[in-house]
Amino acid sequence: MTRSRRVSVAAWLLVALSSPAAARGDCTGRPTDPGGAAGYSYDTAASVMSYATTRAKVFYGTSGPNAPPLVSTRADGVPDAVGLAGDAAEEALARYEQLGFRTPVPDTCPSNGGDGRLDIYLVKFANADGATEVESCMGHACSSWLLSDATFAGRGYADISEGFRTVIPHEVFHAVQNAYDGTTIDRFWAEGTAQWAMKTLHPELMDLERHLPAFFSVSARSIDVPPLGLDYLYGTAVWPVFLTQRYDATLVRSVLEQEVNGTGSLAAVDAVLAAHSSSLASEFPLFVAWNACTKDRAGTGGYASASTYPSINAPQELSGSAQAITTGFSNFTYHLAVTAPSHVTIDTDRTRNGALLVPLEAGKCRLDEVAALPANVQGEALVVVSGVMAKKTNAPFTLMVVAGSAGGGTESGGSSSGGCTVGIGRGPLDAPFPRAAVLAAALARYRHRRRCRVGDHP
Repeated sequence: MTRSRRVSVAAWLLVALSSPAAARGDCTGRPTDPGGAAGYSYDTAASVMSYATTRAKVFYGTSGPNAPPLVSTRADGVPDAVGLAGDAAEEALARYEQLGFRTPVPDTCPSNGGDGRLDIYLVKFANADGATEVESCMGHACSSWLLSDATFAGRGYADISEGFRTVIPHEVFHAVQNAYDGTTIDRFWAEGTAQWAMKTLHPELMDLERHLPAFFSVSARSIDVPPLGLDYLYGTAVWPVFLTQRYDATLVRSVLEQEVNGTGSLAAVDAVLAAHSSSLASEFPLFVAWNACTKDRAGTGGYASASTYPSINAPQELSGSAQAITTGFSNFTYHLAVTAPSHVTIDTDRTRNGALLVPLEAGKCRLDEVAALPANVQGEALVVVSGVMAKKTNAPFTLMVVAGSAGGGTESGGSSSGGCTVGIGRGPLDAPFPRAAVLAAALARYRHRRRCRVGDHP
């Protein structure tokens, strides 16, 4: 079942437009105040109650449409549902602190729930199940309060306990994010890492996996372009999953620490990777390769749960040569099958595109043998080409498969001419290329240069 979280429609539009803190960082009240807030208000006749843990406070009405189930088996008489919500928030806050993340910024508005705890309001959503509201901001750091569905009836969870354990850790992590940057954080990074955080706390829950198809079905698009809806944004959780499996769980925290001054998430990832002697340009093509090596192609290397992840759209067949254009982090995946030893090269601006070859063995990926182009191949393989910077102008490339293999050496990538590369660097060859292949390669290079000269691709 599709579920929507984090913000109301109006707030979503503000966030999507990267509105400044002043537009979202004022004290607008809470659902317990006259007139309510964020579109929710407790019944004026309701008796509003609260349940406090060490770090969180849950507010609920004892009557009206927003009331949770009021059955209690607890010694303190607190409704079981309210206790579940409070305990889920307390556990999440404690675990995130243990992982070294900042604690949410204490709320300082006149209506602040009575103290500095993180406040959660149980309401009956129309078509969502949780939201995080940004309140007062100082610089990029903002305080927050949360909304959670009161019953989770019809929301697709096994029971109310699963609902709270899924939604509240997700929303709590948004409050953690807002302690670093509540004004300009990229939406795919915000939602993706909130899903990642929930999964880190509760690996047995499957909400992350439920949303992966929305991402994998359009994985070739640039991850930083305007989103295709919240399901897609939740599916981008596979990006922090990739990064933390490649390195460790501290990487997400390090990226947030880079974002405290409003640095974009991808630039922050690049800065953090530099400390690991890597870069975004090196890792993003590998991320694309991991995404191509799931489900039936899951083999050696890649995601720990690759066989349970969905597949990307069917790769294009690569025979002889192929030409295409990336923008930003958009990408292409090709399937290649050759019976004789062959050499795969790419002609492109290497500052804009990265390219990898992944051997296939009985249809399964050998990510432990992934190689940057140019690369030799015999049999089946996947070839991935990915943009490696946020720049959205066209970045053309030409792939070529030539019979014979090349030894040693690396490809120079050619020199730049008006945004297009001219010429294909080659390593020394173990055997001469067949004459027909040489002529075909020369013709492809000529056509590629001619396009650049006539200005088809800026």
